[in-house]
Amino acid sequence: MADNVVFSVVRHGQTLFNELQKVQGWCDSPLTEQGIADAQALGQRLADTRFTAAYSSDSGRAVATLREVLDLNPHAPSAQSDWRLREWCYGDLEGGPGSELHDALVQGFGADLPMARLNAMMPEIADVLADRDRSGRSERFDAIERRITSFFEEKGAEAYAAGGGRVLVVTHAFVVKTLVYLFASDRVNEKPKIENASVTELVYDGSGFAIGGIGLVGVSSS
Repeated sequence: MADNVVFSVVRHGQTLFNELQKVQGWCDSPLTEQGIADAQALGQRLADTRFTAAYSSDSGRAVATLREVLDLNPHAPSAQSDWRLREWCYGDLEGGPGSELHDALVQGFGADLPMARLNAMMPEIADVLADRDRSGRSERFDAIERRITSFFEEKGAEAYAAGGGRVLVVTHAFVVKTLVYLFASDRVNEKPKIENASVTELVYDGSGFAIGGIGLVGVSSS
C-alpha cells in the first residue's frame, strides 16, 4: 500500500508589488532582496527533505522561489511549472494599488467586511470581482476551483501511484486560501494571512484531501 502524498504548498517570496502594496494576480513582479533571502532560508530548512517532485506556477515570482529552494537541496527533483497554479486573476485591478481591490470589495458587498469574514467567503469574493471587472479576465470561483483541484488531483494520483512521499509546490496566497477553504473550511481563520515563504500542508491519501499545517514558518520537514 502506498504512503500518503504530502504536498508542501509554499507561497512565493516577497515581491516588488508586495512591498509596494500593488495588486498582483496574473501580472508579475520580481522577488525583492528580502524575498530571495526568505526563499533561501526556507530552502535551508527543507534541505534534508526528499521531495519526489517539485512544481511552481508559471509566474516568474513562483519559478524564482522554487529555484532558490531547490538550489539548497542535494536531493532536488527537476523543477516543473504549471499554469493551473497561478494566482487568482484580478482583471483590470492588476498592477493598481491594493486600496482599489479593497474598495471593489466594499462596493460589491455593501460594507467593509473584516478579513475573518472574508476568508469564509471565497466564492463570493471571486464573483464580486468578476462582476465588476471590465476586462473580462477575472475568473469566477468555479473556474478557479476547477483549475486548482485538477492540478492537485492529477499530481496527487501520480505521486500516490509511485509510492507516495512529499511534493513541493510554490504558488500564491489566494491559491493557498482556496485550498484551505475547499478542504478545511472550519480552519480558514487559523492563519488569516498567508505569509510569503510559508508552508501549508495538503495531504492526499489516495481518495481525498485533507489540510495539515497552515502557513507554517520555520518549517523542518522530513
